[in-house]
Amino acid sequence: MRVVLIERGEMGGECLNTGCVPSKALLAAAAQTAHAMRSAGGCGIEAVEPCVDFAAVHAHVHQVIAAIAPHDSVERFEGKGAHVIRAEARFVAPCVLMAGGQRIEARRVTIATGSAPVAPKIDGLDAVPYFTNESIFDNRTLPAHLLIIGAGPIGLEMAQAHRRLGSQVTVIERSKEPRA
Repeated sequence: MRVVLIERGEMGGECLNTGCVPSKALLAAAAQTAHAMRSAGGCGIEAVEPCVDFAAVHAHVHQVIAAIAPHDSVERFEGKGAHVIRAEARFVAPCVLMAGGQRIEARRVTIATGSAPVAPKIDGLDAVPYFTNESIFDNRTLPAHLLIIGAGPIGLEMAQAHRRLGSQVTVIERSKEPRA
């Protein structure tokens, strides 16, 4: 079967670049190590407060991404026989797409668009700088206090990682009204 892979963003998508890979690298390496150093006393080892070099933590996260990136590269997919088009695609007819100036006709099309962050409608939010799940991994400075809006899996992972690295963290979750 011939396969065409169309990607308008970074190869590897959300998981590699702004999702599970960087969040797990941040949690596993930096946050768990810092936590272990603080709580070593229970094992007969002197507990110490780690000196966190957040720029180095940032570099570590990006080294992990870079190590995995070849598995999601154009070269790898082309080596497996796929035709890769780095462009935005659009349907021009049923089962017909245009991408990068190329017309693609297919019996089957799988759409895997990932996600995009949406800032909540909070008065004044647009007047202050804030991170999203896509931009937080570009930050090279440990925030003194991180306010996280949303207590879903990603929000809580970021809360735990940043707290263990030394930030004060506040998590806000929208209340859920009981159902009648």
